[in-house]
Amino acid sequence: MKQLKTSLLAVFICLFLTSLYGTEIYVVNSVSRTLSRLDTETGIVNNTFAHLGLTPNLMDMDENNIYIVCSGDNAIQVISRSTGTHLYFLPVASSSNPYDVLKVGDFLYVTGLFTNKLYKISLLTHNVVSSLSVGEAPEGLCSDGSRLYVCNTGGYINNYANSSISVIDLDSFSVIETIPVWTNPQFACIYGNYLHIACTGNWNNISGKIDIINLEDFSLTQRLDLGGHPGNIWINNLGIAYVGEGMSNALYSYNADTFEIYHSYQNPMNYSAFMVDGNQDIIALLNQTWTSNSIISVYDYDFNLLNTFSVGISSTDLRVAPSVTYIEDEYIMESKLRIYPNPYFPGNELHFSGKIKDFSQLYLYNIRGQMVFKTTITETVPTILPQELVPGLYLYKIIQGIKQETGKLFIKN
Repeated sequence: MKQLKTSLLAVFICLFLTSLYGTEIYVVNSVSRTLSRLDTETGIVNNTFAHLGLTPNLMDMDENNIYIVCSGDNAIQVISRSTGTHLYFLPVASSSNPYDVLKVGDFLYVTGLFTNKLYKISLLTHNVVSSLSVGEAPEGLCSDGSRLYVCNTGGYINNYANSSISVIDLDSFSVIETIPVWTNPQFACIYGNYLHIACTGNWNNISGKIDIINLEDFSLTQRLDLGGHPGNIWINNLGIAYVGEGMSNALYSYNADTFEIYHSYQNPMNYSAFMVDGNQDIIALLNQTWTSNSIISVYDYDFNLLNTFSVGISSTDLRVAPSVTYIEDEYIMESKLRIYPNPYFPGNELHFSGKIKDFSQLYLYNIRGQMVFKTTITETVPTILPQELVPGLYLYKIIQGIKQETGKLFIKN
């Protein structure tokens, strides 16, 4: 009985937090100096959710707070995520022009674009406790929890020469590796055991590429010739990577597992996306404008338009709050529901490695992220896939209430 009460309490907390955060989108409006908060369920937009400092740029967030880089103030502004209240400024360093911020544990890590340094700020003492020299003109950050990866752009003055990634060991706070990469790396993300780096090019005669680094030996595994001016990368739970365009007039995509390019500068997706972000349910695109209100467009995974929002002027970042909280991960998703046999041969019945709840849904996607099959699954009615599905790799999603499982399925002749 005690275990049942604990489980019910966990589910209640999960649903409560999901209702608070599951459909929120936050947008930094640099010229307007505001933070927008969007609710994708109600359609309500608050473009003055918070008032920001000088030249706000990128942001990070946790369950309680939002951390926003204010480059003009050389500081990080801390905002309450629930109320939008300004809590405090965390000074970085004079004339550092901070660019990006990332929270890991009880610390914020901040790149200093003009000082070529990485700063470590304690959230307990609210001050810089250490700094570290990295490469020239550092911008974007990402981390796997034990190491941090810094995008050193090389700088506009140097035509972005000597672009690199600094690998930081967080325990010793030291540079353990410097990886040469393509021109002007601005954003990076981790997928599996690989670091995906968006290298924008020099905005002139050097076009952009995606460098993919093996994190076991820091070697270059793949260089994807997207062209254009790749912006940030977001990879959905089906393994499809979406890449913004620095000119905010296109959207690119590739397969993060096989590295196959789907949409490059030569055949872009017809969406306007300076920045892209999402969760397991939606994809949000930021169409940045410099002199008028920027636009946020929200889609489902099949790119059916769900809503559009007008936000502030010259928006520089957006974040979609995750729809599955860490509490759900701990209490709800303890056991993985998998499909077998895998590989699957047409005509056979599908089985599942766990109990199927009534009215559960099975979705099947091809490697381009297009939904090719959807059905309701039960324990009593056999599931058989359509004969016309061509052999190859597919991605599946099983939804049971608030629980969701994803995986790969191979179909053979």
